[in-house]
Amino acid sequence: MKNQLPPIPKGFGLPFYYATLFNIEVAFLIDRKKVLKYLENTGLIAADFKGKALVSFNFQNYTGQFPDGASTTQEIELNIVSYPESQKDTVAFVTAEEYLRGEEQTKLMGHKRVWVPCDADMAIKAGIELFGEPKFKTTFTTNLPSLNVPGQNKWTVTCNDPKNAKESIFTCVADVADLIPEMAAFSPITEYGKFEGKLIGCRWNILQPTCLHFLNEKESKKRVQMTYGKSDHQMKKDMEILIGDTPAFALRTSMSAPAAIQTRAYYI
Repeated sequence: MKNQLPPIPKGFGLPFYYATLFNIEVAFLIDRKKVLKYLENTGLIAADFKGKALVSFNFQNYTGQFPDGASTTQEIELNIVSYPESQKDTVAFVTAEEYLRGEEQTKLMGHKRVWVPCDADMAIKAGIELFGEPKFKTTFTTNLPSLNVPGQNKWTVTCNDPKNAKESIFTCVADVADLIPEMAAFSPITEYGKFEGKLIGCRWNILQPTCLHFLNEKESKKRVQMTYGKSDHQMKKDMEILIGDTPAFALRTSMSAPAAIQTRAYYI
């Protein structure tokens, strides 16, 4: 099996090409013991950053081009940075800062997805059948930076309860507008999942550098606000366990370049 590839279900083609992508990732360093139960019987080991584990979530707003038009999808990945137990003698051990800069060049340290809420049926089907993601359908309320709205620089993302959109799982407000980022070449990003009970991995490539911000505790409280809603979904409970009120350690953002521009009208 190790020399074979999982089958591609009928109706899908790979690789999947993103037409546009807006992405924000918020990373937290937490007590490594908190993540251990989430990795039991997965074949994965939590990366150890001086006794800490790296937990993150990323929000994605993307479009994919299809024959019947472009499809817009929103989703979130709640991740634990991990690597395969079978590769423990191969992985390059780095600091948390080096990892977020993309310096772990074996690319064995990757994302164990704990939850992946998503608003598009086809993306949910693909995520489950192709990549072994723990996906479920829900809605999102967002306010994202946009070149079409000058001065709008905050990322505001709310993941709504799948049964009652008036209740939320969590809300994150992140503002890095006046911070100078590092440019990080983080891709390819390794994503781990399960197919027929077996551990699988795939690569996700963001085709440009990402803007990376490291935050000290004072900056974190100023820049990132995490609140949890009244949803009784297990994802909310897991986020409170894994992240809770831990200050954000780092932020990564990426916005794909415009494909076309229409300029201001003029008199003739």
